Amino acid sequence: MTGVSTAAQARNQVERLNSQQALLENLATQLATGKKTQKMSGLGNDLLTSSRARANLNSLEVYMNNITNADRRMQIMLQSVNEIQAQAENLSGSVLLLSKESVHQQGEEVMYDDPLTPEVENTRVGMTSADPSIELQTLTEYADNLYGVVMDLLNAQDGDSYLLSGSDTTTKPLEDTGLLDSAITGLITDWKNGVISNEELIADLTSGNTSNNPDAITDDIIGFSSDLSSGNVGDLTVRASNNLEVDYTVQANEDPFRDLVVGLAFLKNAALPPIADTYTDPSSYPGPPDAQGAPGDTLDEMKENFFDVFSSVSSMIENAINDIDSIDFRVETSRARINEVKNNHTETQSLLTDTVAEIEDVNLDEVAVKISALQVQLEATYAVTASVQQLSLVNFI
Repeated sequence: MTGVSTAAQARNQVERLNSQQALLENLATQLATGKKTQKMSGLGNDLLTSSRARANLNSLEVYMNNITNADRRMQIMLQSVNEIQAQAENLSGSVLLLSKESVHQQGEEVMYDDPLTPEVENTRVGMTSADPSIELQTLTEYADNLYGVVMDLLNAQDGDSYLLSGSDTTTKPLEDTGLLDSAITGLITDWKNGVISNEELIADLTSGNTSNNPDAITDDIIGFSSDLSSGNVGDLTVRASNNLEVDYTVQANEDPFRDLVVGLAFLKNAALPPIADTYTDPSSYPGPPDAQGAPGDTLDEMKENFFDVFSSVSSMIENAINDIDSIDFRVETSRARINEVKNNHTETQSLLTDTVAEIEDVNLDEVAVKISALQVQLEATYAVTASVQQLSLVNFI
């Protein structure tokens, strides 16, 4: 008996089955991953477009992270700056309550009648107690507390990075070394002893420049870092895009902060009170006082000299409070700028993501339909193959 060979048909069927099986596996992978291909080379002519879009997305992600980090730092900066300003405004209110009509000192007035003159003069020359009034004591205590608060706020950090040190973020911008308190104590003592005038004391407190004033309170004396004091720190910037770098530098030794720190140090200094010379025993006048007040021969002169300096320091603090607005505005402007860039980046990211998705992604519903149809074809092909394998000339006859 001679058989009819079906080998050629079988081979064709096997090849068809292998092709359909490979297609089914590819579709199953697409359904699982959502991607048309697992190799970039499988994208064909769209490879370059997809690669460029992905590269741009990676760059944008870096810029977005830069902006997010910078925005967080700016928020911390603004919180510190605004808190400094708010606390200083409260101090300013307390300063205004300190009346120039009072000597703000407990005890009784010390009166003196010069025995060398025939007239009874009863000149007021001091007080019997050096203890400050409640108003002055409250002010000095508030200044002392606020001094520590301002120090902490000027040393604001984001993690381990100091935010008000310019580019030198690893260095604490301000330390309380004790030099400032010592320097102001010396200035007040010289002023009370008549060594320096009101104008000289005010200049020493406010100028900050030793080139024309050797006794000026410098940044080094205040306790600012050496790099801040010498101006050797760089700016704090954020790279927001390929061609945009935004500066958001705030330095702890900027004039408003510097003036506020010096003003607080003056108000809290232990040598500042009493305002008037103190004679516990009134009869000891005109001998040396038990506690030295402001310069002057009479109580009125002492008050006048004290409030001359006090008013200048108060004005320095008030101006510092107002000037902090410009720092706040500067940071807010930089923050608004980078957030505008961030919004543009977000839109660009969306477009690039759509481009990549259009090239690389598959329609899962379409893939599912194709898999279902291919499974039907495979089942039919298997059935036909099985039937062909059973055919022979005898069975056919």
